[in-house]
Amino acid sequence: MKSTGILFIALLVLVSCKPKTGDTVNQNLRQQNFDLKKENDSLRSAIEKAARTFEGDTIQKMPEISNPEPHPTLAGRHDLTLQWISWEKPGSVIITESRDGWYTIKGSQTGEKDSYLRVNGRIRPVNQRELEFDGTIEYNAHLITAGEPCVRTGKQLFKATGTRKYWRLQNMLSCDGSTTDYVDIYF
Repeated sequence: MKSTGILFIALLVLVSCKPKTGDTVNQNLRQQNFDLKKENDSLRSAIEKAARTFEGDTIQKMPEISNPEPHPTLAGRHDLTLQWISWEKPGSVIITESRDGWYTIKGSQTGEKDSYLRVNGRIRPVNQRELEFDGTIEYNAHLITAGEPCVRTGKQLFKATGTRKYWRLQNMLSCDGSTTDYVDIYF
């Protein structure tokens, strides 16, 4: 009788310690659901990052025009560079006076492996150190874009800071969403 009681208690302990099959299945399903949700969030983030178009995207609001007079150094040929292509072999833009304080701007820089930078639109001085651009800036630098062009359209701001002898595009975030582009127009 004593051995039957011990056997019964041992069986009871064994049954109570064994996890219930339904709980284990639910726990596994919860973990799988959590892992899938985490992967889904990661994919959603990657898709949103890849879908950036930069249409009309600017880093800051365009400043008010403080000097409507013609800019003394703006019209003419200017060197143009994108660091992914080359600083040593600049391209160029031609800027010609138009009307209402605007100038037309068109030019390009080319590099190895069909890399290019193209600028086409209109530009006007905000002051001696800032230019408002309206048009298209497109580049393809295989190192960064893997053969897909990065295109910005709309209003952009170029600014010469400190003692720099060039205006730099202030919207510096590349289409990949993580690297920095330096599009420069030299005085």
